[in-house]
Amino acid sequence: MKRLMVALWLVWFVVLGLAAQQVATATAASGEQVEVSVGTFLFAAGEKLALEIVREDPCPCLCQPIEVVGFQVLDAEGGVVYQDSDAAYPRPLGEWIGRWDLTDAAGAPVPAGDYTCLVLTSVGSFRAALRVLAAGELPGLGRSLASASVCGLSLRVYQLVEKAEEGSLVSLQQGEFLMVALPGNPTTGFQWEPREVPEFLAVLEGVGYL
Repeated sequence: MKRLMVALWLVWFVVLGLAAQQVATATAASGEQVEVSVGTFLFAAGEKLALEIVREDPCPCLCQPIEVVGFQVLDAEGGVVYQDSDAAYPRPLGEWIGRWDLTDAAGAPVPAGDYTCLVLTSVGSFRAALRVLAAGELPGLGRSLASASVCGLSLRVYQLVEKAEEGSLVSLQQGEFLMVALPGNPTTGFQWEPREVPEFLAVLEGVGYL
């Protein structure tokens, strides 16, 4: 049976501004794997997040093709809470988007606490420290605007909005990223586009079908 793939039309927004708290590290040595860590990002119960590894153009180094070989979420003790088994790995860097809806492998909401999103690639690892807040608790001053890069490679964290969130309200602090991912069909040309974008939002260009 031929498997049908549903494409997503992705729209990125970024609110421009200054950060409150930032913790970021990036290391690389000649012939060794890179390590990039950012955080801590705050997410309220019921929210979703998305991640991608972005690459500067032109790249200063590590310009060879890079593949994402895995994505998982770890708890504070290092145990695997969630592992992406839907995507076919390895995936080319520019074709991978990681998503997590703050649930475990069984689909149950994870308890409040600290977690780490771990993205494994052919050149090293990228980590985003997260804190899932208790139900009713709000992110307050923001999630995190921390950023770090190695050879122009960095991990970007978004608040994710999908079709299931139709009619919902999204709260953003200055500098935070929002990804809107809605079903589309590149074969028929069916796609989604924002009707109106407030002046204080900046759309990241170059987005297409994955």
